[in-house]
Amino acid sequence: MRVSPAPTAPKAVSSRAQRRVPRTRGVVDRRAVPVTRAPPRAATSSSTDDNANAVDGVGFSAAGMIFPYHVGAWQVLRERGLMTPDTPVAGASAGALVAAMHACGIAPDDGNRILLGILRDCRDNGVVGRVGAVLERALRDNLPDDAHVRCSGGKLHVSITAPFLIPLDNAVNDGRSVDRVGFNRGPVALDNEMVSSFDTRDDLIGALLASCHIPVYCGWPARMYRGRYRVDGGWTRLTPTPPGSTRAVSVASFPLIDAWSQAEEGSGTERGNFFAKRATFWEDWGDRDARGLLIAPDSAGGGDCDLDYMELGKWALLPQDDETLEELVRMGRRDAERWAERGGRGCDLARQDVDDAVAA
Repeated sequence: MRVSPAPTAPKAVSSRAQRRVPRTRGVVDRRAVPVTRAPPRAATSSSTDDNANAVDGVGFSAAGMIFPYHVGAWQVLRERGLMTPDTPVAGASAGALVAAMHACGIAPDDGNRILLGILRDCRDNGVVGRVGAVLERALRDNLPDDAHVRCSGGKLHVSITAPFLIPLDNAVNDGRSVDRVGFNRGPVALDNEMVSSFDTRDDLIGALLASCHIPVYCGWPARMYRGRYRVDGGWTRLTPTPPGSTRAVSVASFPLIDAWSQAEEGSGTERGNFFAKRATFWEDWGDRDARGLLIAPDSAGGGDCDLDYMELGKWALLPQDDETLEELVRMGRRDAERWAERGGRGCDLARQDVDDAVAA
């Protein structure tokens, strides 16, 4: 699991969450409200429309230790019939864990129980050097024996990052041309790989652990997977979506639209800027929001988030108390409900809002 590096957005402009008028109730007060789940919808004309409009893929972002947010969104998408057991999924880091559980046929409530168990273990016993082992034990104890079969064939796509050194002569490294610059023009470059086929259950678990591998938290600086050293998949693709999908929705636990809008134009390849607007890290973040394909605390429709990126980032670094974890589930549910009520999947209403804002 990981916390994605903080984007280098200009500090003079506050986040959308910070610009909103403060609410009368703070996070602590909201925690007193228990998490409730809406019962599955009856087969009405409305739910029939929802099923007709089901997304053709869902991508879960890297989230560090605030991935209960993803569980809340997952619950709503399943309850509304917008996400079926056959919906292809993708994920990076902690988001890959949620995606894999869906692909394996694990129900959201059971997934929540498993994932909260991981966080409680880390909270009670520490995180440094332990997270990888805790994750591996949970995956081996809970994934079905045929998990690799269920997750193959385009059902699950796991984002993984492979670091490599750029040689001084900038010629060839590991058979690859490296006529490129590394991160911030340094000697290290990062390749992204989306793994979508798994030979064995161990191979699947290895992919998930590689996608979640953050140095120090998970031990050794990198994890070997399929013959290459790997690190956290969110470093190069924060919120992947299933390849080939046209109506995939991204579920992102951080409010980053303002940061994306202020980022440097282009892909950042000339300067090694991983946070340029079209860098693979978040190449279409704001575009997906404008198309109504983003569930996030600050997504279309005006999120109700009292927390900015940095505060959520603190929560993502260390597992929080149970009340905060419940609040994160509630946040994910609330934002997914807001997205669904607006029509979801690139709805005309969201597009009209964008058009109106441009016209104004």
